[in-house]
Amino acid sequence: MTDPPTTNKKYLSYSAILAISANTMNGPAFTTLPDVAADAGLCLYVTLIALSVAMAAFVCRRMVFAMWSSIDEESVVNIDVEQQQEKEDYSSIKKVDSGLMQSLAIDSSGKEEEVGEIDEIIPDATSGKELTHREHDNEPRPQEPKNEGESLLPHEEHEENMAMIDEDYNKEQPLLEQTSIVGQSREAYGKQASIYVAFTMVASALCLALAQMMLCAAILDGMFVALGGKSCALGWPSSSSEDPTSSSWMHCTSHSSMKPYSGSGAPVSLISVGWVIAASASVAMGTVDLDEMMSIQYFLFGCLVVSAVRFSAVLKNMANGLEEVNDGDSMERMLAEGDEDGDSSSSAVKWFVGPNPFQTIGPIMFNFAFVVTSPPSSAMAKKETIAYKALGMACLVMGAMYTMVGLSGASVSNAVRNGMIKGGDDSNLLSLILLSGGDDGPSMLDLCIVGLFGFSTVASIPVYCLLAKETLISDAGVAPLPAFLLSNVLPWVLVALTYNAAFFEAFVNWSGLLILGYANFSMPLLLDLKLKQVRASRAMSQNNKMIRSEDGSTATITKGVFILVTASITLVIVMSISNSLTLASVAFLLTAGLMARVRV
Repeated sequence: MTDPPTTNKKYLSYSAILAISANTMNGPAFTTLPDVAADAGLCLYVTLIALSVAMAAFVCRRMVFAMWSSIDEESVVNIDVEQQQEKEDYSSIKKVDSGLMQSLAIDSSGKEEEVGEIDEIIPDATSGKELTHREHDNEPRPQEPKNEGESLLPHEEHEENMAMIDEDYNKEQPLLEQTSIVGQSREAYGKQASIYVAFTMVASALCLALAQMMLCAAILDGMFVALGGKSCALGWPSSSSEDPTSSSWMHCTSHSSMKPYSGSGAPVSLISVGWVIAASASVAMGTVDLDEMMSIQYFLFGCLVVSAVRFSAVLKNMANGLEEVNDGDSMERMLAEGDEDGDSSSSAVKWFVGPNPFQTIGPIMFNFAFVVTSPPSSAMAKKETIAYKALGMACLVMGAMYTMVGLSGASVSNAVRNGMIKGGDDSNLLSLILLSGGDDGPSMLDLCIVGLFGFSTVASIPVYCLLAKETLISDAGVAPLPAFLLSNVLPWVLVALTYNAAFFEAFVNWSGLLILGYANFSMPLLLDLKLKQVRASRAMSQNNKMIRSEDGSTATITKGVFILVTASITLVIVMSISNSLTLASVAFLLTAGLMARVRV
């Protein structure tokens, strides 16, 4: 069998995929974890994190299987084409050799000179190569096959080639344009469906990117306020204010929080110092491929780990400082007894179920909304096992960090919301860290850690933008330069135009809630179920026994997880809209029933 042409393939290692995936999960919801833990209750919070880790890892496994199983069909087709080509080559050679022997038999009565001319060169009828004529007097003729249809390849070699399929698909990489979420939808449901999926993928990527961009710029601006006392930005002069300095294009704030320009009189559209730094770093990273910026991804992942550990330690010390409150009751006693009568005048956190358990399912679930961004890195893995194991380990690592930060900051978040900490008006994770030093402010170390965390949030933005860019190029036919501008530059322009807008955060949250949940968790499972049927049917029509298959229990489990996840997302959406547990429960049951009847 002929060797395939050599290409310069790019691979991502296990650690590289893990770092990229973990950085992608470092989103805006990370900073809300103390609030979420306080609302859920400690035990329920840990349970929801564990279930989300298992769910995200399972969805990743099914998505990776759907991507890599496409190589089986390509390998079988390649072998069939090679065998057919070799069969045709042999048939042509046989015809030339047969004609030659007939000519030699006719002219053997004395025309040696003509035979000598024939002996010199015999052109190959198919490939253009030269065949050296065998001396018919001394060398035996090749043994002819038993029939015209018999392959030139020996039977043993044929079996060996067919047996190497399982190894071959590990040596190849799936084509991203064919095996991405959009590519899988095209194979499963046709071109028209893939257009809607492409739109959904771009919308999901932009929702993730916009929220992360806003968070990153706000973190850096808040850090500058904490370090230098203020942060400044360029914006349209505000003529409605009575402040004589309102006509200036420069707007400054001394409010150290995750909404630094809120209430400062600054206009909606701003270009702040934090925006400039974050946008510059993000666009620069977006100009290179994933494998070319791995050193930066590793560094930013290290910043994330260090920041999470330090934040947990600081929050734990703050919780210990709240020991003597409410007439001398200790924190340990309040945590043990809970707040049975619903009194919100303490920092106590319920051990089992908190006051708002159903409102915490969405934020916890969407902390793992990275599946839609993982095909580019998964397609660059050297083996299928490397891809899904790295994605699963990323879920475990981030689940551990989510648990650590949420549990250590729950009581502090409760205390801020109940007015027990002086100057606390925001229970966001980073705002809690900025309150850690009391009247003296946070330590220089903690300010540096906040800065490192701010830079670590930049790591996921190029991944979101890459998903949007690849979708625009592969599925919308947009040229590379316009696709880069639309995916990497335009979102930053939108962030600048709405940087100080009150509605922007709500827009990002609701768009992510309505689009990202189904696209990230439900769609990959539905495509996996459909592609199994499509590929199995195609294999049977081609009498192809080499497509990998799984037992029926895997499909049953996948269908069950698909129903549960889709119904849970619907429950979260209805609960967020109506704030009614009854309506949300009805929506959950109706969605579960409808999904159970869906035929993939």
